[in-house]
Amino acid sequence: MSKSILMVGAAALAMTAYNAPALAQDLEDEPEARQDVITVTARKTEESVQETPVAVSVVSADTIENLSLVDLSDISKLTAGLSFDNEFGRDSNRPVIRGQANILGASGVSYFIDGVRISGAITDYDLNDVERIEVVKGPQSALYGRNTYSGAINIITRTPQEEFSARASIDLADHGQQDLSLGFGGAINDFVAFGVNARFYNYDGEFTNQFDGQLIGEETTQSFSSVLYLTPNDDWDIRLRGYYSNSDDGQPALFATTAAENNCFFDNGSLYGGQGRYFCGTVQPRDVNSDYRLQVGPNAGTEIENTQLSLSVNGDLNDNWSITSITGLNSRDVSQQTDGDYSPTRFQATNFVPGGFPINIISFSPFLALYGYPTSIADFTFANASEEEELSQEVRLNYQTDRFRALVGAYYLNGEEKSRDARSLPAGAQATASANFAAELASQQTICGFNPTCIGIVPLGSPIISVPSGSSTFDIENKAVFGLVSYDLTDAVSVTLEGRYAEEEIERSAPGDPVQTASFDNFAPRATIDWQATPNNLLYAVYAEGQKPGGFNSNQAQLAGLGTFEEEEVQSIEIGSKNVLLGGQLTANFAGFFNEVQGYQLTQNVRVNDTNTTSATVSAGDAEILGVEAEFQFIPDGFEGLTATLNYAWTDTEFTAGRDQNEGVLLDTLDDGLVNGSVGCEIFADPTDTTSECLQNAFGSIVGREIPRTAEHQLFFDLDYRGPTGHGDWDFFAGANVSYESSKFSQVHNQAETGDATLVGARIGVTNGQHTLRLWGRNLTDEDSSPLVLRYADGGDSFKRNFVGTLRRGSQIGVTLSTEF
Repeated sequence: MSKSILMVGAAALAMTAYNAPALAQDLEDEPEARQDVITVTARKTEESVQETPVAVSVVSADTIENLSLVDLSDISKLTAGLSFDNEFGRDSNRPVIRGQANILGASGVSYFIDGVRISGAITDYDLNDVERIEVVKGPQSALYGRNTYSGAINIITRTPQEEFSARASIDLADHGQQDLSLGFGGAINDFVAFGVNARFYNYDGEFTNQFDGQLIGEETTQSFSSVLYLTPNDDWDIRLRGYYSNSDDGQPALFATTAAENNCFFDNGSLYGGQGRYFCGTVQPRDVNSDYRLQVGPNAGTEIENTQLSLSVNGDLNDNWSITSITGLNSRDVSQQTDGDYSPTRFQATNFVPGGFPINIISFSPFLALYGYPTSIADFTFANASEEEELSQEVRLNYQTDRFRALVGAYYLNGEEKSRDARSLPAGAQATASANFAAELASQQTICGFNPTCIGIVPLGSPIISVPSGSSTFDIENKAVFGLVSYDLTDAVSVTLEGRYAEEEIERSAPGDPVQTASFDNFAPRATIDWQATPNNLLYAVYAEGQKPGGFNSNQAQLAGLGTFEEEEVQSIEIGSKNVLLGGQLTANFAGFFNEVQGYQLTQNVRVNDTNTTSATVSAGDAEILGVEAEFQFIPDGFEGLTATLNYAWTDTEFTAGRDQNEGVLLDTLDDGLVNGSVGCEIFADPTDTTSECLQNAFGSIVGREIPRTAEHQLFFDLDYRGPTGHGDWDFFAGANVSYESSKFSQVHNQAETGDATLVGARIGVTNGQHTLRLWGRNLTDEDSSPLVLRYADGGDSFKRNFVGTLRRGSQIGVTLSTEF
């Protein structure tokens, strides 16, 4: 890691040089920041964000309200180093922190709500009940555990206060968006307080499906939460919270390209017939054209039901010792039925060999033969249901003196997910399939008529739709012990050591299949040294390691010897600086980091037997990630009421080792336009004879390529002004912001990409502290670049390569009225 140390060290020297004027100030004259002091729990204890030697971005309840943020994808637009979009609907998002992205596997980022880990997507979560959101960046495995090897997102909800209060807000916007939230609570007596919240959200969708002229992408959510907060004495508090939500979303607004649009890596083989195997460049968005209402039926979409219960107990045992217990019980049910080809082709007959090939059923002469072609009916539909439950328990014992702090804890997680195929064919499905089968047969007969050696066509397949009916159960048990010790070497310099040892057992079972089991154990260390150079200038350095869990592939992949995949590991160096400058007018925080990732989990096509291949996740590569993050907030003396915010992240990613099967296929076409192993062979028909038939072309190297789904540049800039109107206690406010994210590649080939995205927003309104009226606009320039482009298969053209993308929501104007008392 010598290169990483030099590069991150150079960044640290630059930060120190920048701060030199501030460090030279007389300590007695050090000013305080103009911003409110923000408390975070990034290290499992309450600390001021400016005194915490961790890269953590905080989004407060006030920011959520002022910027009219709706969900966590909005949070990412203003958070340096976090990329997050509702890519394939609200149940499929996977946050990316510091460039450690993936394609199909699990994210390296976990969500925590009031200290309880939450599995699955939570884009539909009610932000109106949130006190703050902490985005903790870099490996957090030592204290947070499973799936936090690139970061963690902490959601801290509101705690009831002694005085009774109530609040309500209604949000109305273009495209049928309605968002109503209500909340109230207060003390029941001297020891018990309560809070109740409810939210009703609806979005009609803004994109028209060209197939039937109806809107697509509708969303609805109802959520309810309640909390009891008990303080039996000054030393103990108990918090019991329950949350329930139900979301019912329609088919997501996804578009599909066609294989005919591919413009590179041309293939002269029988399937592609001279067409390109890939698309190089920016994939342009286009209208949605999906027959999902006919392919799936009237209940197309995704329904999500969440129930979350948490119990936290905090107690001061004496002046030095305290204890914390956090218990969580989560239940999540998901039902999905969506069109999987995102096109107007349903129950089509596939054909991978146009014109067929000679078969030996009947042979009239050496020059005449029947021709057969392999075919089947494609039902490219996602239809499944899952039920997931998790029980978690964490206990922490804390010790603190003037110079020494320690924490020791234990963690237990037990989870089970049951999933099953839930496909039900709509009326007329088989008739459509039979007609398509007959049409494809007639087409092949026509081709046969132009072939002098073909005397007839024989379909090697059936027109009957195959309806899957499988089920499986996935179980996980994770046990861990963890700890932290921190010592002040001087009044300004502290050293902190953290560590976590975890053991995990996973099991997958399915009727008729062998039970798959796997065990993992790991130790995740973290070391920090920080120097509080002045009361307003902090420098810190961190070394951390983290792990992303291994898991199971499909049963088909198990037949290929790839039933499981190993953990992904990261080693990280980070140097940061947190500062209050210019007499308290400017807050400036910096972080530079270098990550080395081993065993990067990638999706590969693997050979099962002579005729079948399948997709599998394998630990196929290593990568390096170098980045810098900067966050500024400026409240100038000379312009009372003005606040300027600027956040920026630069992330440079590169694979240093790794091979990819699809990369090999593309490279194989460059010399002779054929996929024939001419540039190398991975698997020969006779392993002992390199002149025998090549069954699998050589994998291609991805060394030097960027990690897909990662933006090199991210920027957010906001101006906010607040001042009196001159009418009573009413104040006026106005603001505008711009966010930018550079283009992201869809895959390791670094060819197809999303294009840059620049979003502009604005708001204006009045408030008297109790009532607020806000007019706001989002994406005012109507940016339309796709948030995600995914390498896919064209269901209407024999599953040749194509691409699927997400339509970005366009310009939207809304008004929000809120009141509280």
